[in-house]
Amino acid sequence: MVRVNNPSSNLSKIVFYTRMDKIAELQRTMNLILLIVLFVAALIATLFSSYLSKKISTPLSKLCAHIRNISERKFNRIQIPADDEILELVDNINIMVEKLESYDLAQKTFLQNVSHELRTPIMSIRSYAEGIEYGVVETDEAVKVILDETQRLTRLVENLLYLSRLDSIEEPYNFEVLDFHELLHYVAMRMKGIAQQSGKEICTKIEPESVRLSGDEEKLSRAITNILDNGIRYARHKIEINSRITGENNIELIISDDGPGFDTEDLKNVFTRFYKGKRGHFGLGLSIAKSIIEKHSGTITAGNTGEGAFIKITLPVAE
Repeated sequence: MVRVNNPSSNLSKIVFYTRMDKIAELQRTMNLILLIVLFVAALIATLFSSYLSKKISTPLSKLCAHIRNISERKFNRIQIPADDEILELVDNINIMVEKLESYDLAQKTFLQNVSHELRTPIMSIRSYAEGIEYGVVETDEAVKVILDETQRLTRLVENLLYLSRLDSIEEPYNFEVLDFHELLHYVAMRMKGIAQQSGKEICTKIEPESVRLSGDEEKLSRAITNILDNGIRYARHKIEINSRITGENNIELIISDDGPGFDTEDLKNVFTRFYKGKRGHFGLGLSIAKSIIEKHSGTITAGNTGEGAFIKITLPVAE
């Protein structure tokens, strides 16, 4: 450090100086420290990212393996340790697996039941046709059985096709405001002839005033027809149709019969497709009716009266 005086003024200057080689050495030291810090930071970042990648990729790899098993119809639950985020994904996949397993089982059961339902009338038709060929049965009796079994097959195939349409997401419902009581009268009149062929009667107790609701006329007719068809099958003498407006501004329709009623153990499965109860198969008719009524924001239940069985439908009145 040197002090320099200015002769022309009272001011003076202080000048600092040092050797350049010391500055260069200091700069090299700082550069080295900076490189070491950057290297350590990069090493830590690499190790941390590797740890995170392994922690995430390991459970994801196991998930992928489980998903491949699901595609091969192996519905095992996923049991892997994971963080909260991945654990939520695992739980959702397990829920999906349960539903897929249930659907797969239902599909197998459905196909088995369909095969059985188709095989029975086909074998009956074949046996009576062979009986006619070999002359071992009365022709009139055989023709009647063959016609009856053919009608049964026709109804079954129609119901299967109809059910596949209802299960389709794209199946349209043509909602329009209609007179529900007029619809009931029409369906009852159409089914009375079928009931009379079986020696049974359909009685209607429908309030005279019109009741309007928003619905698909064709599908509602199908639902009521299926319920009446089921009633005709099990009734001893008569089927009753009762309809009224409830205090909740809903339409309540009760279709009852004087048959043996539902077995207590079968009640919870009345609307299950092809459910085999203690008193026979329920087929597809009631299942189709349930699907249609629920699409109309209604409810459908089954039960027993003191004299037989009943199906109760509740539908909202049009505003």
